[in-house]
Amino acid sequence: MTDFDEQLIKSPEPSFKQLVEGTQFMVSMVQTGSGTEWSQKISEFEDFLGIGDEASRMV
Repeated sequence: MTDFDEQLIKSPEPSFKQLVEGTQFMVSMVQTGSGTEWSQKISEFEDFLGIGDEASRMV
């Protein structure tokens, strides 16, 4: 029989600081002002997700 625990890909759990920073970032995402600010926040969000370059190439 296969040991399923060995097959699981374990990811590190985020630290409390990372969770707080992520929460603060997400809250700032919904508090938008002008269109320029929104565009900047989209760019920051793409970077946060690690997809900034790929998303820019798709547009």
